This record gives sequence, C-alpha cells and structure tokens, in this order.
Amino acid sequence: MSERLGYRATHFTTIATWRRWWPLAVSEFLHLFRSKWGVAVFCVCLLPFVVRMFVLMIWFGVVEFGGLRSHLAGRAEMFLRWNPTQPHFYVEAVVQTFPGLPLLVLLTATVTAGAIARDRTTNALELLWTRGITPLGYLTAKFVGAFAVLASVTVGTPLVLWLFATLVAEDWQLLGDTVAFLPGLLLGLLAVTAAWTAICVLISSLAANSSQAIVTWCILMVGSSAVANVTAAVFRSPDMKSWASVWDAGAVVAREMAGVSTRGAPFVPATLVLGGLVLVLVIVASRRLSVRGALG
Repeated sequence: MSERLGYRATHFTTIATWRRWWPLAVSEFLHLFRSKWGVAVFCVCLLPFVVRMFVLMIWFGVVEFGGLRSHLAGRAEMFLRWNPTQPHFYVEAVVQTFPGLPLLVLLTATVTAGAIARDRTTNALELLWTRGITPLGYLTAKFVGAFAVLASVTVGTPLVLWLFATLVAEDWQLLGDTVAFLPGLLLGLLAVTAAWTAICVLISSLAANSSQAIVTWCILMVGSSAVANVTAAVFRSPDMKSWASVWDAGAVVAREMAGVSTRGAPFVPATLVLGGLVLVLVIVASRRLSVRGALG
C-alpha cells in the first residue's frame, strides 16, 4: 500500500530591503575588530582623544600635574587652543593635519579601502546577488558599516570630550557656553566623515583588489595636497592650497559648520571639491557594481 506524500504549507513573507543588507553593514563594522592588528589601529587613532581627555582633567583640576593648569591659563594662545568652551578644542582634534591626516589614512586603509575590493577578490559579489541584495543595497551596507567605524573616531570622540567636560566642570556654565555651537560642530564632522567614507568606499568598488584600492586611496589623500600646491602656483592663487585637496576641503567644511575660523579658505569651493568627487565616483561605480559587471 503506497503512502501519499505531501508538502507542508508555508507562507511567503516579504523582507524589507534594509533588513537584507543590514547584517552586511554590521559585519563590515565588526571587520576591524576581528584581528589584533585592527584593534591596535583603532586604539592608535584614539590617541588624540586620550591626550585631550588628559588636558581636560588638568584644566578642571581633576588631576594636578606640576602647575600645568596655571601655565595653560597664563598663556593666551595656548589658552585658546585648549579651552574646552571653544569649538576649536573639539574640531581640531579631528581635522588638524597632524596627526589627523595620518590617522585617518591608517584607519581607512585598514578597514574602508578594501571593503568592496575584498569581496570582489574572493568572488563574494556573485553570492551576494543571489541573496536578494541589490548592488545599491550592497553599496549602502558597505558605506554604513565603514561610516560607523570612522564616525566613532571623528564624531564620537569630540562628543565624548564635550560630555566629559560638561560633567567635570564646576558648574553648568560650560554647558551654556558650548550648547550653541555643538549641533553645527557635530553636523559638520558627520558631513565630512560621510564624504570621506563615500570616496573611499567608491574607490574600493572600482579597484580590482584590496591592495590597489588602498594605494589609490592613500595617493588621493596625500597626493591631492601636492596637486593643490601645483595648481595654486599655476593659477597664482595661494588660497587654493587651503581647500583644493580632499583632506583640506573636508577640514574647511568642518571648521565652517562648527563656527571655527577657516583661515581664509572659502567654504563653497571646498564643498564643491568633495561633492564633485563623490558625484564622479558614483557615476563611474554605478556601472562597475552592476550585476552584469560583477558576473562578467
């Protein structure tokens, strides 16, 4: 007697698009912390934060360090530079050329520059396309994961510094003095971090392997300053040195939105440098990340 077989009833449930690429974004964020080298790089990038935290403890008398507090208060230039009631103290921790530029290049070269090129090398793109992740969703996931890593340093550390300064201050006057510029400061750092992350991720999408992406990114960040110097000399416009490179343009945007002096550098051209570069890379990468391009 034959037994009649049948299939169990099931129901189709539509999964939201963001839920498909969100695990990929989380994986990208955690990629840096899966190795001792990655953790070490992240800790090195926190060194400016540690230094300024120590300065805050001296400033508010939490620790005594050989009369350094009175020395800071006695020198006007140093007082302005390390004054936690000024936006300069928080934004320069990120956009100051040294150590800001070397640390940013180190962090992005470790985690962001190889984000997409790494998957292309291991032929992971073909597998991802079969999991219901579109090229746009894949690019979004990589951007969100990489942005979260960079923002934890470029935006998270100034915010923690501000919170710490507010809590250890003798009264709430510091809160009143800083709350006015804090939203613009954080928004500027978020915008600049998003632009740098987008440029780095898009370069990775165009590279054949991680090494090529890392080298291209480093050349762009460091070499664009040299190009800006040459261009300024050709057009006899010394001001171009302060905004025509990728790093300097980001620094100008962050300072302007934070209410800090841009040292004569114009805001609009700096914004156009970052926005124009992102737009060009998006156009080029859109074809490179198509399903046909990935499989071809």
